Amino acid sequence: MKTMIQEFDLTAVELQLLQALLSGASNKQIARELGKSEFTVRNQLSVAFQKIGVANRMQAAFWFRTYLVAREERGLGTSVPLSELATDKTINRYGSFR
Repeated sequence: MKTMIQEFDLTAVELQLLQALLSGASNKQIARELGKSEFTVRNQLSVAFQKIGVANRMQAAFWFRTYLVAREERGLGTSVPLSELATDKTINRYGSFR
């Protein structure tokens, strides 16, 4: 059975960005924390939004929080293991992971 993260083909970076949205961080704050440009963060978030079918950061944060709640209800905790992420091939295809 595929996890939500695998089903939506999210990369490690996209997952990290979605987690940052939960804290209410701006693109500028996220960029500074990750050592990226604000433009790069905006583009990577846009790709993640398309993958999960949302239009904005509020919807994305809600989607991700729902995923974490579902994990917790199944007794899996709220941290997302790397085994649930997309493969390195996907990460490289989007150029998101160095």
